[in-house]
Amino acid sequence: MRTKKLAAIFTALLTCASLVLTGCGGKQSASSGESDGGVYKDKIAIGCTTWIGYAPLHLAVEKGFFKDEGLDVEMRVIESAGDIKSALKSGQIKGMAQTIDTEVMANSAGLKLKEVLPLCNSNGGDGIVAKKEYNSLADLKGKTIALDTTGGASLFWFNNLLDAQGMTMQDFDVKNMSAGDAGSAFVGGQVDAAVTWEPWLSNANKTTFGKTLVTSKASPGVIVDALCFDSDFAAKNPKTVQTIIKVWFKAVQYAKDHPDEAYPIMAKSQNMSVDDFKAQLPNIEYFNEDMTKDYLIGGKMAEMAQKASDLWIKMKLMTEPVKGTDIVDASFAKAALGL
Repeated sequence: MRTKKLAAIFTALLTCASLVLTGCGGKQSASSGESDGGVYKDKIAIGCTTWIGYAPLHLAVEKGFFKDEGLDVEMRVIESAGDIKSALKSGQIKGMAQTIDTEVMANSAGLKLKEVLPLCNSNGGDGIVAKKEYNSLADLKGKTIALDTTGGASLFWFNNLLDAQGMTMQDFDVKNMSAGDAGSAFVGGQVDAAVTWEPWLSNANKTTFGKTLVTSKASPGVIVDALCFDSDFAAKNPKTVQTIIKVWFKAVQYAKDHPDEAYPIMAKSQNMSVDDFKAQLPNIEYFNEDMTKDYLIGGKMAEMAQKASDLWIKMKLMTEPVKGTDIVDASFAKAALGL
């Protein structure tokens, strides 16, 4: 699953500092490869954790969709989100796939990023589980709720829910733990509720005392994974970024039209069986062209990035604010779509 740990991010960024300094103290260029007319000629490594939301990118590599467009793209699986950001800062990779809120935090921590494409929307894969006697967030006031308070999609989504109901985290007895540990703690009867993700939502429903109170399906567009690139790389190689976006759309459509061929490849990229992969698919939505026009080009993605910045600043998890319209750049997708 996706890893979203703030402490790991900052530790990794500090650790990699020695890797990105030259003898004269300069930053290693993130776009050191040869570029010809906005087309990058060398290998383009994109970092990601293991997550089914990124499976179409793996499919595109395996099917040769990138090669067909003259690009040498490699998906580099790095399970630590902090290590992914270290690799991007040092120039070992040119882009990464993470949630919008995580990329906003990384940008504030020193990376200069351009979010160019939404990849997948959580469609029920994240949620809140609670004891059966509680039927709303208001019912949970004063109760123990397990939640990762260090940053990331669960915390961001939870606070969006609270904001809509005029509530804050101070209304609960919050126990800080990772999303996976939160789910485990709930199933073990240690807390009244938990903000977690699959398979813990399903596991909670199997208990005699628990249920899923609400899922991300009720708030589309909040937990969204996005593809971002080093801003210098994107500026110097716009045609390459545009082509990668086109290939994404091709891979998403191919998976829809040829599932019998695509799903085994996508499942293998996640170290899953085909049946398990199929079972998880309803929990997400891959962004196609129409969804991208609405969410990215329509300005909703920049609004969500701004919300993330505002929340992280308010919670003192970031010190430097990030402007949503600065980190989110729809120009590449517009060009890719001929708009």
